[in-house]
Amino acid sequence: MHHKITRLTATAIHFGISFLIFLVLLYFILLHWYPQPLFSTDGGWRVIRIIVGVDLVLGPLLTLIVFKPGKPGLKLDMTLIAITQALALSWGVYSSYNERPAAIVFTVDAFTPVPAYQLKEQGIDEKALRQYGKEWPVFIYSNIPAGKQFDAIREAAAKHLPLYLLTKYYTPFTKEHARQIKANSMEGFEEILAEKTEKPELVQRFRAAMARVKDKNKVAVVALHSRDGWFTALFDLEKMKITEVIDVEPTLYTFGQKIKRKKNP
Repeated sequence: MHHKITRLTATAIHFGISFLIFLVLLYFILLHWYPQPLFSTDGGWRVIRIIVGVDLVLGPLLTLIVFKPGKPGLKLDMTLIAITQALALSWGVYSSYNERPAAIVFTVDAFTPVPAYQLKEQGIDEKALRQYGKEWPVFIYSNIPAGKQFDAIREAAAKHLPLYLLTKYYTPFTKEHARQIKANSMEGFEEILAEKTEKPELVQRFRAAMARVKDKNKVAVVALHSRDGWFTALFDLEKMKITEVIDVEPTLYTFGQKIKRKKNP
């Protein structure tokens, strides 16, 4: 006996297929395109919302609205829905992939995750990035000489670029740069967190991250400037990677520390 597919069954089938596609994309988003901590700082949740909206909501919703057993032209309608969803999903995946952080550049005193499209605009594609490191995203050190920083700022302004995109200063990230990063480490950061009584979980996260490190002197607490704002990053000077990012804006505090160091060298 032949049973016609009902509207709800068709919608459920469409949702199931869309959900499988979503799981595949989620794997790439979480583990390859926006690995932690960059998922939290550089638009990972926005990417998820776009993919969910297009893949899990748009397609199945159109099926729920349009599908009617025995309706003339139903195959054409479903084909158009599939094409619409595929085009919208392709746009969402392309945008997410193109805007993924491809490099994390340390410039002067802060880390900046840099999207792939910005690097491409400066002539650095994925293949060219490999000269700076094998891991992804690639850590890059912007080796601007201390006496050339104002010249670099003027050059960046003339080119209408942020300082971290002056690629001529890019060098591979090595342990030789640990001293410079350590010199910009924030002192007394746990005390600063303790003052934020409205967010007690920040202190717990900081202590947990520090507890995972054998030598606390090998950790630098440094500013991180992402697309979503300013954060504070814990950088392991032994493993040469960011181990934790805490949602605290460090700019005013770091500026005050620099003034204090200049007065008391």
